[in-house]
Amino acid sequence: MFFSPPEMSFEFPPVFLRKIPPVLTEILNHRGIPEASVEVALESDLSHAGNPEPNWAVITSEAVWAIRLNLPDGEKIEGPFPLDKIEKVRIFRGVGSSFLQLRIDHLYLDLIRFSNARREEFNRLRLYLDQKLIRRTDSPEIFQQKHPWICERCKLPLPSRNASCLRCARERGLFVRTLSLMRPYSNYVGLLLVMMLMGVVLDLVPPYLTRILVDDVLSSHSRAGLLAWLVLTLAGASLLRAVLNIFIGRMSTVIGTKVTYELRSRMHQKLSQISVDFYDRVSLGSIITRVLHDVDYFHGFVHQVAQGFFVNIFLVIGIGFMLFHLNLKLAFFVLIPIPFIIVGTWFFWHIIYPRYYRYWDSQSKLAALLNGILSGIRTVKAYAQEIREHVRFKEVSLFSRQARRHVEQGTTTFLPIFGFVFGLGGLIIWYAGGKDVLEGKITLGTLMAFLGYLGMFYNPISALTMFSNWLTGFLTAGQRIFEILDTSSSLKVPEHPLSLKAVRGKIEFKHVTFGYDPYQPVIKDVSLVIHPGQTVGIVGKSGCGKTTLVNLICRFYDPQQGQILIDDQDIQSIHNQELRQHVVLVLQEPFLFRSTIAENITYGRPQSSARQIIHAAHAANCHRFILKQASGYDTRLGERGAGLSGGERQRISIARALLCDPAILILDEAMSNVDTESEQEIQQALAVLTKDRTTLVIAHRLSTLKNADLIYVMDEGRIIEQGSHPQLMEKKGQYYKLVNIQTDLTRIEN
Repeated sequence: MFFSPPEMSFEFPPVFLRKIPPVLTEILNHRGIPEASVEVALESDLSHAGNPEPNWAVITSEAVWAIRLNLPDGEKIEGPFPLDKIEKVRIFRGVGSSFLQLRIDHLYLDLIRFSNARREEFNRLRLYLDQKLIRRTDSPEIFQQKHPWICERCKLPLPSRNASCLRCARERGLFVRTLSLMRPYSNYVGLLLVMMLMGVVLDLVPPYLTRILVDDVLSSHSRAGLLAWLVLTLAGASLLRAVLNIFIGRMSTVIGTKVTYELRSRMHQKLSQISVDFYDRVSLGSIITRVLHDVDYFHGFVHQVAQGFFVNIFLVIGIGFMLFHLNLKLAFFVLIPIPFIIVGTWFFWHIIYPRYYRYWDSQSKLAALLNGILSGIRTVKAYAQEIREHVRFKEVSLFSRQARRHVEQGTTTFLPIFGFVFGLGGLIIWYAGGKDVLEGKITLGTLMAFLGYLGMFYNPISALTMFSNWLTGFLTAGQRIFEILDTSSSLKVPEHPLSLKAVRGKIEFKHVTFGYDPYQPVIKDVSLVIHPGQTVGIVGKSGCGKTTLVNLICRFYDPQQGQILIDDQDIQSIHNQELRQHVVLVLQEPFLFRSTIAENITYGRPQSSARQIIHAAHAANCHRFILKQASGYDTRLGERGAGLSGGERQRISIARALLCDPAILILDEAMSNVDTESEQEIQQALAVLTKDRTTLVIAHRLSTLKNADLIYVMDEGRIIEQGSHPQLMEKKGQYYKLVNIQTDLTRIEN
């Protein structure tokens, strides 16, 4: 396979096959490297000094080469670097460029330099080399996956890795998608349209009756008896219009609230289904802003349809017909300002609309910053950083103020200009119409009726031009909402999920490789087997991949390579909801909800009885301190369990896990926040509860793992040792060193 980057394009082919240039083929042949032996050849665009220069990384089955072309003194070849001499491969990132480095004899060597435009391809190359170093090259999908930063459809950059494309979302039509939300309420919408048409007809009645009143009653004095009837008819039309407005307002409110309720429900459902990696890249403040604030624009959309846009369209059509019916000449004078209005609306759309997205983006950043500051308020106060955080908030708030000011300045400049244009149109009619009245070409009543319709004609046109002001905000909000709704979960849902009926608790990893950034693996080719009922410890230095390992068992993420099996069934073939009924995780940082202690314990099993709650609390050694609370199990906790110590929160989270009675229990540093006495009591309880239950324990306190059936020692994403505590102590390897270090620290502390 021969690989080369695309030429000046965002497109990233699924398999970027390309022939090696003849000059490179000649160089390889001259060095005795046949073209058929080359597995990968990837072109770079920078020299080691950072100058634009074509370079090639060439990989064969035995070695790695770097070839520099177009040098003044000819080409330069670095290598071969035999694969069996390479200890590690990494990407060293700089500003605007990076290096592909090889570690040989404990030293890193710069193999080739490349710009950020080539970063995705060289990340895949590094992963390919990683596989070769562990003698695994059976994953050609590394080079076949879609580009995570480029839209497959329009080839434009995405806002974040694997995010939905904003341009393609707009092309699908926000209005069409919004109208699809109203499909369940089509009967209400139909009735609403009928009432809107009736209202438009009623709006056309008063000016026409005014013409009759002036010409036939007030001017001639011959039909004075019609005066009372005409006035009563005008009053009746106004009353009926008011009643229609009440019904239209109430019905549009009902539809609008139902649509926003449905949309918020769909967003919440989507947010609960999206995989955890989505929350790794999107701020919580931005999500909250979209769910609470942006959705309100869809309520405004219904009001605009019912009492704004469509009503004004119908009015313009109806009034235009009446204007041409009354006087053809004056009607054409009415149309004089229309071209200026069209040009102004186009200008508004292209100048003001981009400012709205900047404003809403600033609002999201402000919400995200505020959420971070308030969530970490104890840390802020502990380090006396209130002033610093206030300065940061003021800076972001200033950016939001400027963005809002740019929007408002555009609209406040736009509105007076339009008002002047509309007023100019009215003056033209006064002049032309008044002249015709004086010359006896039309009656005074006709002119008054015409002017009445004229005021009604320009008002909806003015409203329609201002509709673009609301539309820009709606499109921005809709774009941000559908960005969430269009986000696909990285966890594939099986079409025909398998069922876990009687879970025994066997766990097996088969050559599992995973990284939060797929080109920076945290777990590297891990294979292990945990038998049912075993208590297994996982130890290692911080950052070696222990927590990531249990995240994969819970299927918060899917591995890029390999399989994870529970009772010999791939967990990707099991529905997540069923999987997590049998696998319960106790996190290192316990999270308690703003609720009662009892409700926090029963969170995983709400139907539990009081006896079961107390039994679980006893097992987790938290029953005593719960009874000391003012309201016992009914004591309401503050944010994140405020009111309890760290150890107490941890024990309640353990009780919550035990109440679920899982087949597989995972304790991720669950003893880190409890004192030594409580730890011993919890271990005694767990010794009973873990019988016939598969238990995984991640611990820095190695004393908690002395009774474990099996201990896995991890380092840099790989398992380097395994065995029981006595066996590992006899080996005198990494585990032995960790135990001695902790023993020495304990002696010093004592």
